[in-house]
Order: sequence, then C-alpha cells, then structure tokens
Amino acid sequence: MKDRRAFEKKDKDLLDFAHSYLSEAFPNPDRQGCPPDAALRSLSLSPTESEPTVTEHLAACSPCFRRYAELLAQLKSQRAAEEKLSWARVATWSTSHPVLVGAALVCALLIAIGAGLLLNRIRVPNPPPLDTHRAPNPVQPLNPAVAYSPFSLDLSTLSPVRGSEPSTTGSHQRVRVPSSPLYLTLTLPLASEERSYNVRLTAGDRTFWSMSAQAHLHEGQTLIRVEADFRQVPPGSYNLEVESLAGVRLVQPVSIETALPNSTEQK
Repeated sequence: MKDRRAFEKKDKDLLDFAHSYLSEAFPNPDRQGCPPDAALRSLSLSPTESEPTVTEHLAACSPCFRRYAELLAQLKSQRAAEEKLSWARVATWSTSHPVLVGAALVCALLIAIGAGLLLNRIRVPNPPPLDTHRAPNPVQPLNPAVAYSPFSLDLSTLSPVRGSEPSTTGSHQRVRVPSSPLYLTLTLPLASEERSYNVRLTAGDRTFWSMSAQAHLHEGQTLIRVEADFRQVPPGSYNLEVESLAGVRLVQPVSIETALPNSTEQK
C-alpha cells in the first residue's frame, strides 16, 4: 500500500510538472501556426479521433495548451456530478496524449544537460514582437514550419458512389489546384456525418497523396480541414477522393498546376 501511494504521488507530481511546463515554456504571442479553436474543442471532447498534428502543436505552443486546459476544465464543470473527476480527467489526458507528457520530460531533460541546440529543434522559435498595426493573418495552418495557403473546394453537389462503382463526375468541371502546400477546406454534401474520412489524390490506380481527417459541423455545413502538400505531385489531371469508412466516395476531378492566380476558393 505504501509503495502504491508513493507511485501515485510521483505520477501526480509528474503530471503537475508537465502541465506547468507546457503552459509557460513555449510563448507564441502572435499565435503563429495555431489551429482553430474548434480543433482544440474537438480534441478535448474526442481525443482519439482528433488529428495528430493538433496534439503535436500543443507540445510546442503554450497559448494553445492553456486554451486546451480551459476546455478540459469547462468539460469537467459540465460533468461535476462525477466524483473526483479532476484527477480522473488528468489521468485520461496523460493516457490519451503521451506525446505531450513525453515532450515535457524530453524538454526538461535537455535543459538539464544544456543541449540547447536539440531543444530548439522541437520548440517553436520565439516570434518577433507583436506589430499592432499589422492586419491579422486570416489563416492559421497547423504546421508553422511550412507556409500553407488556404484553399477551399465545394464538394456539396457531388453524388456519392460506393466501393468500386464508377464515379459520375463527367459533368463536373475539373478544378485547378496549385502545386503547393495547401490548407484545404472541403465542404461535404448536406447531412454528411461528422466522422473520419480518407482524403486522397489519385490518377488511375495510383495514389499520389492521402490523409485521414475528421469532419466537423460548422454553421450548418460539414467541413473537412486538412493540410495537403502537393509540391511533389507532378502537374496533370487527378481525382480528389473523399471516402468514408463505410466505403462511400466523393470524387472531384482536379488539375494540379504549378502556378495559379491568387485565389483561396474554387467551386
């Protein structure tokens, strides 16, 4: 019993340290590369279904980590009827997000041994002083190391197909897409489910890019937001496919081009 209590105390001390460290160690006053608040809220509600890039970002951005902690606290208040929820929630957090606890421990160890160069590789560099006269950046990509441009595709008029059925996209115009890093926003057909989807870029039987993403309801529309780096995709004609776990697909013809006029949305 004594050993068990000692172990629980060490575990509590470790989580307290991780929470305190991540809350202050990575200031980001300009909020560069921060995900939208909806992504943090989704992470607090369904940690196992959220995008890994959001969790990785929390390990290098104290403002987002503090906001995430606020959302967890709000969730705890809503479930106040559950006894001793506070530490139960912390335990769930540590189990669901070992990356954050691990990041705190690694950072602390590197500081202890003075390995400043290695530490700089896993943290966001301190941004320049805030320019109050500068217009805010309308785009908040998840990966601050690459400049992702916003790009929207409206897939709400596509007819879904199942399995290997041929798609009925002949009447749909091929959309021009730049061969660059994009922060894609995909609008799904009305009443599409909030669930995980596979998004991929294909030509024939070959897949040139793919990623899993969670759809969310926003102002009556079901949206998928995902980072897509098309710099390594050769220019040409492709299909952008969005497929659910049930095998229902949406297929939008696209044309990957090296240079496009400035535009953030394609219909």
